[in-house]
Amino acid sequence: MKLNQEQIDIIDNFLEQNKLDFLDFKIEIKDHLASATEALMSEKEISFEEAFVVAQEPWTNELKVKKYWLISNERLFPEFAIRKLKYKVLFHYSIVFFLSIIGVILYSSLKNENHTLLNYIIGFCGIIYFLLRRRMNSDNAKTSYRFHFDYFHLPALMVIAYFFVFQISYIYAHFIGFIIIANFPFSVYYFTKHQQFVKKYQLK
Repeated sequence: MKLNQEQIDIIDNFLEQNKLDFLDFKIEIKDHLASATEALMSEKEISFEEAFVVAQEPWTNELKVKKYWLISNERLFPEFAIRKLKYKVLFHYSIVFFLSIIGVILYSSLKNENHTLLNYIIGFCGIIYFLLRRRMNSDNAKTSYRFHFDYFHLPALMVIAYFFVFQISYIYAHFIGFIIIANFPFSVYYFTKHQQFVKKYQLK
């Protein structure tokens, strides 16, 4: 039995009430809930309301909301979102800081006094990041990709900090610089995935 739009909206509202507002996650769970509800309505010949209550049961723990320090201390997330987000955040941080440390070590071993090329690369990454940020802010769609793009928001500050700290300490400045460079592919990737999602579901 196919659900009507009103019934689908009820599922949608239910997920939003459980703090699941990332559209890519919400669509994934909404499809599962809708399919399970439809199957129960057909098999047991019960109403939508009864079927939907039963369909929710396997998701009780997955939709339990709580805070998780690694993601945010300011808002609640359902367990489903936390599990999906935290591994990407850990991977993101680990790769960025590992590559930054390696970059500093290798760059320092070169004993290169000419920092012009590195400055240009960091400046380029900073400019592109600011342009992506401007484009990202042009729509209101919430996705996990946008969350990851926004989460590691330090490049905006680091580009400025790099050229300031550079006058004080080369080592700290280079570490900041390599963080900007290592984070750059992540920013581009999450921006691209967000834009593809927005285009696919015509959210603009």
